[in-house]
Amino acid sequence: MNVRLRTDEAPAIPALGPCFMCRRDYLAVVAIGELTRNGGPGHEAIEIPLYACQTGEGRLRLLLADALRSPVRPYVQAG
Repeated sequence: MNVRLRTDEAPAIPALGPCFMCRRDYLAVVAIGELTRNGGPGHEAIEIPLYACQTGEGRLRLLLADALRSPVRPYVQAG
């Protein structure tokens, strides 16, 4: 399974629903991406839309920024 986040698109119109990040229901949420699974022998491809509240979207953007940031000590290699 893969999670694809939409970071460069214009924000969508909010709707009421469950948040992917904080697992609460009946919040103002926007579509932030989808959970996907590739098709193959014995199973079909699926795409499940993901929605997040404003706080959850902010957390996801911080996680993405941390993942894309260069390490503090670039001379230390992982592994």
